[in-house]
Amino acid sequence: MENITLGTIASNIIWLGAFIGGCLLLLKYAKSIFKKVITEPITNQMLENKRELDKKITDLQTDLNQKINVLGADQCKNYIVRYLADVENGENLSEVETERAYDAYEKYTNLYHGNSYIHSRWNKVMKNRK
Repeated sequence: MENITLGTIASNIIWLGAFIGGCLLLLKYAKSIFKKVITEPITNQMLENKRELDKKITDLQTDLNQKINVLGADQCKNYIVRYLADVENGENLSEVETERAYDAYEKYTNLYHGNSYIHSRWNKVMKNRK
């Protein structure tokens, strides 16, 4: 115990401080290397995968909406054709069926922008009906 001096203690404290500082510097450097080598490529790949998935989802939504519109237009056409055939055959149709036909025709022309044989047939049959 008598060989320990104040200078020895001071030099040991300085050495310990330098050692801890060096270890912290090495950890900081290792963290930056880890981030550049491992974290950034994984993050970039995840972002690219997310962009691809978002594009696929958007494409699927667009495709689905187009198919829904085609289905809706076809349903309107089917109802209108059936209704017009009943009118031409002199069927006794209720007021609700007629209102439904007008709704279907309005949806077909305004929402689905249909303007085909349905339009000309509707005009001809409804003109003769009145």
